[in-house]
Amino acid sequence: MNIIAAPGVAHPQPDRSPLNLDHLDRPPERFEEPIIRPDTVSQEGLTEPSLWWAAQQFGGSLLNTWLAYPERQQIDLVINPQVWTPMDYLERHQFVHQMGLVARSQGYNLRVFNRQQPKRLLAAYTCDFQESPPRCRVDIKRAGPSGMLRLIPESPPL
Repeated sequence: MNIIAAPGVAHPQPDRSPLNLDHLDRPPERFEEPIIRPDTVSQEGLTEPSLWWAAQQFGGSLLNTWLAYPERQQIDLVINPQVWTPMDYLERHQFVHQMGLVARSQGYNLRVFNRQQPKRLLAAYTCDFQESPPRCRVDIKRAGPSGMLRLIPESPPL
């Protein structure tokens, strides 16, 4: 997986739209588009995408909740900032990579947010599913003055 773009190779870019807080607080049946949350239960079988096992295995106290958008093939993770903030780059990368592999296996891209800052994309695992095998990349926002690479440029002000 490439993290830094090679010359002449276009890499998939994460969707920069903010986290929709209404989708966390209101019942899913009140939305115009289908949304799957941890509390969504299918009467016909396994609810796709299935993130429950991955959330338990890799999320622990870091992952507060998640939203999946089947029409957009996108999953938004909402993390606990008290756990995320002290994590170093490698710990963050491991979490995003593990959850991203699960999302990719189901044909979804992944974004990571903090509920208190819904416009700030913290990390993403983005794939180009038009290629076989899909070409994916991990982007993680730099953490403070630690000198780590910032792989997601700042979004223009809204």
